[in-house]
Amino acid sequence: MLPSALILGFYLLMLVAGAAQEQSVPMVQQEDVPNMDEILNRMKDYDEWQERYLVEYRAQRKFHAENLRFKEDATLEVMTTFRRPDTLESQVLRAEGSKLIRERVFNKILEAENEIQSKSARGQVDIVPANYSFSYLGTEACADRKCYRLGITPRRQEKYLIQGEIWVDAEDWGIVRVQGSPSKRPSFWTRKIQIDRRFKRIDGMWLNASLESISDILIAGRSTLNIEYSYEAVQTDGTMDRAQFGQSVYLPSHQIALKRPR
Repeated sequence: MLPSALILGFYLLMLVAGAAQEQSVPMVQQEDVPNMDEILNRMKDYDEWQERYLVEYRAQRKFHAENLRFKEDATLEVMTTFRRPDTLESQVLRAEGSKLIRERVFNKILEAENEIQSKSARGQVDIVPANYSFSYLGTEACADRKCYRLGITPRRQEKYLIQGEIWVDAEDWGIVRVQGSPSKRPSFWTRKIQIDRRFKRIDGMWLNASLESISDILIAGRSTLNIEYSYEAVQTDGTMDRAQFGQSVYLPSHQIALKRPR
C-alpha cells in the first residue's frame, strides 16, 4: 500500500541525523465504526483498485536535508515519472549544498527507489496484514475528512518496517498519513527516528504529498529530511470502475494536468 523506497531514506539520513517531535491531530466524536477485518478488507480493495487505475504520473520533488550541529545542508530537485506497473524514472533538475548529504542521502534514496520498485520487493514492506498487525485507536479528522486511526505493529523486526500509526480515509479507504519510527534500530549510534508521511487526494487516489524525517544520532545530533511533491500530470485508466472492487465511487477516464504552485 505504501510506496516503500523512501523508508530507506529515513535510515540513510541517520548518517547526518536529529531529535524527534510529534504532531497532534484533533479528535472528533466516534460514530459507527466497521470492525477491523472490514477496514483491512476495504483497504485491500482500494489498494488493488489504485494499482490498476493509476497509469502514469509526473511529479517534481524537492528534497532538503540538514544537520544543525555540523552546519551542513543540501537541496535536490528531481522530475520523477512513474509508469504502470513498476517503472520509476527520476531526472535531476538541480542539486546544491553539502556533497556528503547529496551523495549519502539523496543519491542513495534515488538508487533504492529503483531497487525496490518491483511488486515483490514492495510486498515486503507494504502496510498490509502480512507485514503488520493492526489495532483500532479512534476516529479523527484529517483535513476535513473523517479518518480511522490505526496502530501498526510490524510482524518482523526490520529497519524498513514502521512501528506507529496510520490514518485511513473513512470514505474511500486510502491511507492518508503514516507516522512512527523504524521497528529496528539500524545502528548503535541511532537514538531515535520519527517519520511523518502525508498523502494528497488526486482524482480519488491518495498520492504522496510530503515526507518529514527527524533523527537523533550520537555525536551527529539532530538532522532532518523533508520531501515535497508537486504533480504536473496524472494519467488514469477509466475502465477501472471502483464498484468492481467493492467501492461506491466511479471515476471517469482522463488525464489530469496539474499546475505546480509558484
